[in-house]
Amino acid sequence: MKIEKFLTLLLVCGFTGFGLRAQQAIAIQKTGSGNPLVFLPHIGCSSEMWAPIVAHYSKYYTCYQVDFAGFYKMPAIDSAYTPKYVEALVAFIEKEKLKQVVVIGQNYGAYVGVKLAERLPGNIKCVVASDFYPKLSMVLDTAMSAGKWKAIKKSIIATTVDSDRETFRKSQKYLAQSMNFMDTLHISRFVNWQCHSDRKTLAGTLCEQMEDDLIPALKSANIPILSVSTWYFAKTYKKMPVSESEPVIRKMFGKARSVTYAVTEEAKDFIASDQPLWFIKTVNAFLEK
Repeated sequence: MKIEKFLTLLLVCGFTGFGLRAQQAIAIQKTGSGNPLVFLPHIGCSSEMWAPIVAHYSKYYTCYQVDFAGFYKMPAIDSAYTPKYVEALVAFIEKEKLKQVVVIGQNYGAYVGVKLAERLPGNIKCVVASDFYPKLSMVLDTAMSAGKWKAIKKSIIATTVDSDRETFRKSQKYLAQSMNFMDTLHISRFVNWQCHSDRKTLAGTLCEQMEDDLIPALKSANIPILSVSTWYFAKTYKKMPVSESEPVIRKMFGKARSVTYAVTEEAKDFIASDQPLWFIKTVNAFLEK
């Protein structure tokens, strides 16, 4: 859906009552009827990344596809991106009096979803976290030093904010091909989303996620979480059998409570895009509990 339609929806549904910060931070597309499902995108992606999954669930639920400011043609906001997204979602859920909310997010979207559940435990039923790491910096270094993070942050800004348009486009295409999708049909769409996103927002949201650590919060949280992960890279490059996956993933979550783990070998990072039927089946089994 085009951004003009999203902004029209904000006006038609009366969402401008959230206040200026909330109005700027998110836009929402509503489809279907029933209990609420909220879909949150990864960094730089349109909420349309969830369209095939929403097409299925909108037959049974009210689906809310959320777009974040600065991602794919959404006007950008300035700094403190994640807190403003979370605050806008809190305002939306409270204003609409939503209960038993299921939040489904991809990586950064899952990160926002977990923080949202921390804020509204009485409203959030559970979180489906796809390709999610409670402490993202652990992917690069299990013992990230301040000096190493400073160098990484400088690199993120250089490659995201300071690179020319063509260099940035090529880097996003490489990322999509190597890490994100098995199905090549998704690659050009992903690159288009990234190239039409605000570069400062892309770097800022990634740095906010990298600097955060949700492991302590998950240790005491009671919100059920479904962690959906891929073992494709471990299988392909390290020849590790999927039987070794759960201990490795559990270690990343620390002593988190109420987490269910589901793993596939047949998808890259965007699991719902590569294996939509498996993703839906896995989520259904989780929700039925």
